[in-house]
Amino acid sequence: MDKGFSGTTRRNRTALDNALTAVTFAAAAATERQVMLTTTKFDRFARNLAEAGEILTSLRERDVLFGLGSQVYDWADPFGKLFLQTLAMVAEFEATLNHLRTREGMAKARAKGRFTGKQPKPPLAARKTIHRGYPDPDDDASLAEEYSVGRSTIHRITGTAPLA
Repeated sequence: MDKGFSGTTRRNRTALDNALTAVTFAAAAATERQVMLTTTKFDRFARNLAEAGEILTSLRERDVLFGLGSQVYDWADPFGKLFLQTLAMVAEFEATLNHLRTREGMAKARAKGRFTGKQPKPPLAARKTIHRGYPDPDDDASLAEEYSVGRSTIHRITGTAPLA
């Protein structure tokens, strides 16, 4: 599982890259058994038709089977290829719709003054001052107000946990 990002681009999908490398080595070492890469959801495997085609062709060239759920699909078979291409098109369509909806929601929120994007960090000098001059953990609200940041920012800078 790749965690911490959306995975809409291939550049940071290390878990998928590791799985593809593992099945490639397993297929090269296999003599009598078939190697299969299985995923539970196609849209987590490939985000668009081009990516799906590239990965599935690469698997087929290495004699690696592709499993989706409990079914095995052959990229060389015309019906299997059609089905997998259809799934890839739907995954790409869903990702595009999600992107458009997100942008639309952000534009509406921005128009209402509710979405301003990521807030800037306090300058380094202010962070040093906050860190040095953190006398009372109960005073984090006034520090946050003084520097126009959230209380969680004060906690991150000082390395303290909020008091319950």
